[in-house]
Amino acid sequence: MKKIVFIVLLLTGISQQGFSYMNELLSPQDSSMVYDFPEKMAHFPGAPDAMDLFIRKNLVYPANLKAAGVQGKVYVQFIVEKDGSLSNITIRMSSKNADLDQEAINVIKKMPNWIPGSIKGKNVRVKQTIPITFSL
Repeated sequence: MKKIVFIVLLLTGISQQGFSYMNELLSPQDSSMVYDFPEKMAHFPGAPDAMDLFIRKNLVYPANLKAAGVQGKVYVQFIVEKDGSLSNITIRMSSKNADLDQEAINVIKKMPNWIPGSIKGKNVRVKQTIPITFSL
């Protein structure tokens, strides 16, 4: 009987530790960690098409490239910080034209703060990648 009670207590303790460990995994622990897919994704403020409108309004197509008919798509990666500010803005996939790549970075730098992502109600850092298309 003592063995059965001991085994039950042992298993109860192990299962509680397991649940505790799972809660630690699901809760944001390290403030410097960057998430790809938090519970709630970071997003540009406003209506669903607000970011597209912002990019169209603020993107400056380099005149010399426009005249030469140069087009391309740039994938820009950045981190939406806990306060919604953008950091670590880099080119994820280049257009193969340095001027288009730089203008894509410039338009991202002009963006207002985003609505940050969150896990269990706590804001977390979130990695985002968006395409910027230069077409005539």
